[in-house]
Amino acid sequence: MIKQNYWHVLDKHNVDEDILRFLQEKVKEYSKKNLENITYQTFRSFENKGDRKEFETIYFERRKRLTAFGLMAFLSPENHQYLMWLENEVWQVCQEFSWCLPAHIDPQLEGQSYQDYQLDGKKQYTIDLFAAETAFTLAELLHLFYNRLDPFLIEKVKIEVDRRVLQNFIDNGPFHWETATHNWASVCAGSIGSAAIYLHDNDTQLHLVIDRVVDAMNCYLEGYKADGACTEGYSYWQYGFGYFVYFFDLLEKYRGESSDIWQHDKVREIALFQQKIFLGHYYTVNFSDANKLAKPMAGFTRFLHIKFPEVHIPDREISQKEIIDHCGRWAPAFRELVWTNVDSLGAKWPDQDYQLIDSAITVSRLTKDNRTYAFAAKGGHNDEPHNHNDIGHFILFADNQYFFKDLGAGQYNKAYFGTERYNFICNSAKGHSVPIINGYYQSFGPDFHAVIETASSTKEKNVFSLAMENAYSDPALSQFKRTFSWEKKKPELILVDSFLFNESPVTIEEILILEDHEYQIFDHCVRLYAKDQTMKLSYDSASEKPVIERKQFINHDGEAEYFLLFCLTVKILKLNTEILFRFEWEEVKQSQSIQ
Repeated sequence: MIKQNYWHVLDKHNVDEDILRFLQEKVKEYSKKNLENITYQTFRSFENKGDRKEFETIYFERRKRLTAFGLMAFLSPENHQYLMWLENEVWQVCQEFSWCLPAHIDPQLEGQSYQDYQLDGKKQYTIDLFAAETAFTLAELLHLFYNRLDPFLIEKVKIEVDRRVLQNFIDNGPFHWETATHNWASVCAGSIGSAAIYLHDNDTQLHLVIDRVVDAMNCYLEGYKADGACTEGYSYWQYGFGYFVYFFDLLEKYRGESSDIWQHDKVREIALFQQKIFLGHYYTVNFSDANKLAKPMAGFTRFLHIKFPEVHIPDREISQKEIIDHCGRWAPAFRELVWTNVDSLGAKWPDQDYQLIDSAITVSRLTKDNRTYAFAAKGGHNDEPHNHNDIGHFILFADNQYFFKDLGAGQYNKAYFGTERYNFICNSAKGHSVPIINGYYQSFGPDFHAVIETASSTKEKNVFSLAMENAYSDPALSQFKRTFSWEKKKPELILVDSFLFNESPVTIEEILILEDHEYQIFDHCVRLYAKDQTMKLSYDSASEKPVIERKQFINHDGEAEYFLLFCLTVKILKLNTEILFRFEWEEVKQSQSIQ
């Protein structure tokens, strides 16, 4: 056990009042009731029914309780009740059959047979994101409360962390995620490296662990292009890059010297990603499996700002106050507590254009008449992490309201990450603002891609154009160019789709995904009515009258979310066809609506 204390005692008076109030309310809530046990049927619900929520609801509730009691015990060392509640939660975690989620379990490990067990007498464990995080959590709690926790419990925790994760990592690697180029590499490796720094007394083994962890972190960085964009979405940036930072910060504390990792240009660009992916307030560019609402972490952002002064510190009003997330993660919550500067107010997201060429994403924010307007679009390919078939898809946003939207992540279950993934409308091309060409949708795979032809930004206008014919398998399609012209003066968006066919085409169905606003259909246009603003969508008069359907899907939180699906069918008679849409805001309030 490392004897040096890496964390200073925190005075409650230096804690954000809203954060403290949130923690006190959570502890009050959790102290009034015990958490139900996970039954065998609940544990097997994923395997038998493909359901993740039944098990994970209880599993993550345990982590939330553990984190809440731990944070308050850290803030109030004089209150022995907090410590007792913390000990109870730690004890319950130590009793869990596996720290791994059933959705991630390797059936050859936790599912080992009695015969296999007899061969070496050892229980076997999968190391997934949450097993690794649990090891990190418990190791850090021992470090913080080593002189306050019951010595018997300390020994039990060290044994469980070692046999389930640390020694498992040393003896049984390499693991598949060590060479992953996404958040699994940073979260799993970073958690294990951090736990080892806290618990390992054997310097030789510790250095071996650190070397493997650093190698995994380099693989994680390989998943980013030079522009630093996280194609998995903002929440996965916050998650994966968070554990990357936590590990290297702790490694610096352990070694007593600065790491050269902060000198890497790519790490700097990754740190700057946060300010490039917000449309306004806490609304995000939520391509892929991302949530449309997210709150920046004030403490984490401040840490990055110290390393990279270019990192924008957002308005404290929109930063996380409920610092225990939906998974109850200890590491980010604890750092929000100790890294947040209560005197730092921050500022609104700046007006800016971002052309993330390597990741094929364009984002623009601007302010007109005290309102924020934003536009985002993407190219890329259809084999990205947490992929959606969405080449050419776009978002339009104004005054904290989406008008044309991305559906974001659906509810995770067995089918969602299996062969049925593109039966979910939020992942399918059917659920994105991209056309259906002669009955062909965009398909999944790296061969389905776009090429950026133009990505320019001026004071007056941004242009983002894509060659998209390779996003479709239609043999009649020779060329397909989609051009976005973001006119900043009004502002408005002009979208032009240009098609060239090598044989007589049949139809193009232009699909647009709209927020669930009220609307009216007029001749050659549709109006969307939102709070204090109207958007007018004009389209090619040669087309048929559009059809607008109100649809729903089950979002990541397991809730029904509604949206409008706009379909404009174009009867095509020419080999060379162009379709134009114009999106413009009007200062008109709703008078009447038809749906």
